[in-house]
Amino acid sequence: MKRARQQDVSSELKKAFKFVLLFLALSLPAYLVLERLSLLNYIAAYSSAWLLQNLFSLPTIVVEGYSHPFLSLQGFMVEIIDLCSGKIEIALMFGFLFASFEKSLSYRIKGFLVGLFLLLVFNAVRIAFTVQSFASNSLGVSAFFHDVLFRVSLVLFLVTYYALWYYYDLPRKTTLLATSSPRKRRKR
Repeated sequence: MKRARQQDVSSELKKAFKFVLLFLALSLPAYLVLERLSLLNYIAAYSSAWLLQNLFSLPTIVVEGYSHPFLSLQGFMVEIIDLCSGKIEIALMFGFLFASFEKSLSYRIKGFLVGLFLLLVFNAVRIAFTVQSFASNSLGVSAFFHDVLFRVSLVLFLVTYYALWYYYDLPRKTTLLATSSPRKRRKR
């Protein structure tokens, strides 16, 4: 009994180690590729500008900068740098979804595409609320949105999305396993 338990723990540790190695092997190169793309900066800029105009009635123009786009509104400009674009979060999400080797490849691909869309929407909303709070001269609120909620909300988003994605598949697998294999009763 004790030996079987030790083997179970050893097996689980091997799975965890494999997950961490795959996560690092996938997320680091993904970030290096994303880091070179300015497309995500422009997606964040244009989607945030749209939200600022349509939710807060703040006339906003996207201005091309040398390396990053800017949002121009009411006498000030906001630079959409790489940290604002969601590149780090996308690379992390790519890493942990595709490192979940026990899930099918099609499930991981679908999960990544849905997560990417939700992350880009969430990021645009976060940027729009931060800029709107700055535009309304609430510097303390703006600093809070930018410095605290930026980091906390994106980490919470990633953890929550991964948990929902990972456990969404489990009830279906349990149901499929229960219906496909007859249960054997133990004699007592």
